[in-house]
Amino acid sequence: MIKRDYVQTPSGRLHCYQQGSGPPLLMLHETPRSGWSYAPLIERLSARYRCVAPDTFGFGLSDPLPEGASMQTLARSMFELMDALGIDSADVLGFHTGNKIAAAMAALDPARVRKTVLIGMTHSLVVGRKARNAAIMTVVSRHMGQYQESADGSHRLRTWTADFAAMAATWFNPALMTGGQISDEALRGQEARMIEMIQCRRSIRTIYQMNFDFDFAATLRQVKAPSLVIECRVPEERHLGEQGEAMRALLSQGELLKIEAAGFDATETHADRIARATVAFLRRR
Repeated sequence: MIKRDYVQTPSGRLHCYQQGSGPPLLMLHETPRSGWSYAPLIERLSARYRCVAPDTFGFGLSDPLPEGASMQTLARSMFELMDALGIDSADVLGFHTGNKIAAAMAALDPARVRKTVLIGMTHSLVVGRKARNAAIMTVVSRHMGQYQESADGSHRLRTWTADFAAMAATWFNPALMTGGQISDEALRGQEARMIEMIQCRRSIRTIYQMNFDFDFAATLRQVKAPSLVIECRVPEERHLGEQGEAMRALLSQGELLKIEAAGFDATETHADRIARATVAFLRRR
């Protein structure tokens, strides 16, 4: 059974999910999710690894984002988590925002990151900052509305309304609502996603701005750890081309796997494929 813990670090309290024994595997989630999004992967990987899936600051049940945080700030907080858990070094797996934190960890302290598994849909893997930011903005624009401050606070109401509209799109997921069969399990999954969105509501704009400010290409060039890039491909992003190869080329020891028809829930819907690829990659020493 997946265990839940609170871990005190110098930067604040982090909530995390843990299961299994063996070599530590740190699993860093996407936005706007939490460590719980890795439950299907944890179930598949915990027979071989000590899986640790934290809610990063500002998400899930962890403390808020530190003031002025950057991807490097979050990377350092993960090292603090490892210290608190008695983990000297770990393999690190990250999806979307998580792949940026994982890369930052490997660049900041190579001795503590053995291997990385960097997963993302195509828009998340574009290495050029300007092109990546444009691709990401088409996906997250509904979260990024900025309203001029007003004395009566009505700008806060506009933000509140915009956030409700974004969450309503999750609640009434068209792919689920128009499916051939609607299961109670699927609806429970949507409920969990709504809870995650409410928990991170005040962090979403900040984390995406941190993403926009992050120099992904420069960071990847500093990563010396063997790394597996998993590019999740969907038809809507064909216009972006295949970006995984460009990302792999920046890594000193990079490999690439492409998975078709894998979207925002890839770590859940394609958990078997990702788990098999992760095990095969991590076992090669």
